[in-house]
Amino acid sequence: MAASRKRAALFIAVPLIILMLPLTIYAIDSAAASDKVARNVSVSGVDVARYSHDDAVAAVDAYAEALTGQMATVSVNGMTFDLDPTAVGLTFDTRAAVDAAMEQNKDGITDWLRAFSEEIDVPVTASLDPELLEATLSAWEVEAIENPAFEGSIAVVGQRVDIEYPADGEAIDRDIAAVRILTALESGDTGVVVLPTAVSTPTLTAEVLDEAAAEAERIMQTDVVLSQEEYGFTFRVNSLHIARSFDATVVEGSPSTVEFTFDHDVFRPLIEAARPRLELAPQDAYWETTVVDDHEDWDENYEITDSPQEDEAGLPTDDQIVLVADKKGTTIDLAAVAAAVEVAARGTGEGELPIVLDAPAQFTAEMAAAYGELYEVSEFTTYKPGVNRASNINLMADLIDETIVWPGETFSVNDHVGRRTLEKGFLHDCAIVSGELSCENEPVNVGGGVSQFGTTIFNAIYFGCYEVVTHQPHSIYFSKYPEGREATLGYPSPDVAFRNDSDAPVIIRTSYTRRSITVTFFGNQEGRFCGTERSERTGVTSPILEYQADDEGIVKPGEERVKSKGSKGWSVVNTRIFYDAEGNE
Repeated sequence: MAASRKRAALFIAVPLIILMLPLTIYAIDSAAASDKVARNVSVSGVDVARYSHDDAVAAVDAYAEALTGQMATVSVNGMTFDLDPTAVGLTFDTRAAVDAAMEQNKDGITDWLRAFSEEIDVPVTASLDPELLEATLSAWEVEAIENPAFEGSIAVVGQRVDIEYPADGEAIDRDIAAVRILTALESGDTGVVVLPTAVSTPTLTAEVLDEAAAEAERIMQTDVVLSQEEYGFTFRVNSLHIARSFDATVVEGSPSTVEFTFDHDVFRPLIEAARPRLELAPQDAYWETTVVDDHEDWDENYEITDSPQEDEAGLPTDDQIVLVADKKGTTIDLAAVAAAVEVAARGTGEGELPIVLDAPAQFTAEMAAAYGELYEVSEFTTYKPGVNRASNINLMADLIDETIVWPGETFSVNDHVGRRTLEKGFLHDCAIVSGELSCENEPVNVGGGVSQFGTTIFNAIYFGCYEVVTHQPHSIYFSKYPEGREATLGYPSPDVAFRNDSDAPVIIRTSYTRRSITVTFFGNQEGRFCGTERSERTGVTSPILEYQADDEGIVKPGEERVKSKGSKGWSVVNTRIFYDAEGNE
């Protein structure tokens, strides 16, 4: 019985071993070829079975290289051409083909078994460069086609345009040509590739050319104006120069176009001629002041008040001050301006003038703003009879107008104006000489009467709360001046001078009418202002008669002639009172 059982077991085991054998072989073979191409697989006829990926790529690359180096023959209208595949950009995607080959017959034992009996050929994809192909076909057309399509033409003559309209013609059929050339090159076919022709219609139309001609004529008749608002610049180019620089051409392509071009060299001398007025040095920030003088109709004997908060007529003042921002220096970029002219000519004829802002100002708006807001801190007016006297006062006012006295600086009338001379425009007029009023046409009388300006500016200093450095009252009392609060001028002395002891600049503005002279101070006293009190007269003295001497024999014996009756003398004290912004002393 034991022998029978052994034989039965043997009969069962043998078939099982036979069944397991193919599976074992499959497992061993698959594991060994997992990173290789399967049996009976090729790429475009190149056997790559059992090749590694890199080896397969190398084999297919060699095949592709051979095809790329193989010349082909093409015929157009019976004319033959040699075609180098590289001239049309023939390329093969060999790596993608090998990647696809690596996936064949790898899906289980069924694919493994099929690989022993069935062959699989994976095609390699080829392609042409469209731009290189078009260039090659166009070159062949020039030689092989006698009646190509005419895209039309446009030409500039003076300020008008001549056009020739498009016409149909013959051309290589692009779609068929691309297929036939690619098929021949990727297969290595050595036969002649015949390329058919077809009717070619221009891409340009008569309507497009008409529109282009109308636009070209409009451009050539356009006067160009470029502007720069901040600096007030304008640069003009007339239509004749625009026409000289302009050209229009048809550029063939897919599609063909009409292109306008400008020769910027035509604009170069125009820009160079304008450069001096368009290239400016930097401009510092400054304060622009306006002084409104309402005193034209005043009676010249009007009694002057001492109020610094309103004008002497008791009327509100319209004086104004505005900070004008700095401007950087300007330079011109010739190429940028020429380009802007072209843009404007293509458009409305108007455009922005490009300028280069490079050199900064030395005194900027930011620096000015650091001083705080400036305002009218004081103003004073006096009245001037006499023609020469008025001329001298007005001239001195003009010489001092708009002077800026910076913080810590001292301003002197004499230092600023200098000696009054006929050459400067000053005239003879009455002046106090050695305590007496002299009205002779002597050198000492040149600029006579300007002491009135001295009194006017002294009072502006006084009510502006600035430090008085020097001033000297007249030796003779004049009722038209504030009693005890006036100043005389001579050269080199007496002088009127003050120091700007505030933290902001002082801008001195002068104005005058036919009968009045006004000095206005703009600055920032942080709200501080000044008033005044005048004492009663003290130490009154009687006038002293001065008799005419008989040096020249003009007084008869026994007679006496009074040269001067003199005037009373007295003393007064003017006290300047300083108030803070709240009105406290």
